[in-house]
Amino acid sequence: MEVVCGIIEENQTYLIAKRGKGVHENIWEFPGGKIEHNETREEAVVREIKEELHLDVEVLEHVLSVVDHREAMDIHVHAYRCRKIGGSLELHAHHEVRYVSYQELYDYTFEPSDYAILDALGKHKASLATNKDFS
Repeated sequence: MEVVCGIIEENQTYLIAKRGKGVHENIWEFPGGKIEHNETREEAVVREIKEELHLDVEVLEHVLSVVDHREAMDIHVHAYRCRKIGGSLELHAHHEVRYVSYQELYDYTFEPSDYAILDALGKHKASLATNKDFS
């Protein structure tokens, strides 16, 4: 399965969302979902964030792709940094959302595979601080 997540940055904080009812309820995540047929990953990020949070975003860059091995299925997660460009926050698939600093991200419970995304964000922040390329 191929899924995307959007890492929405605002004022040096990141938007995280607590999952609503269903699989892995109350786990924190970067919002996103399944890529639809004939849809690019970037289009999927924009659509999923609009559907889940009623926010319009611009995709800035690909951060990392990881494989989440769970329940006899491999889920390929593609993470993208995004910038909010419009909309008003409404919860459609989550119990709550929070904007937290990078350091605070590790205080929340994410899926095990999501910690690779958190670590990649840390590398990105360090590269900005030293003015190096992010890869």
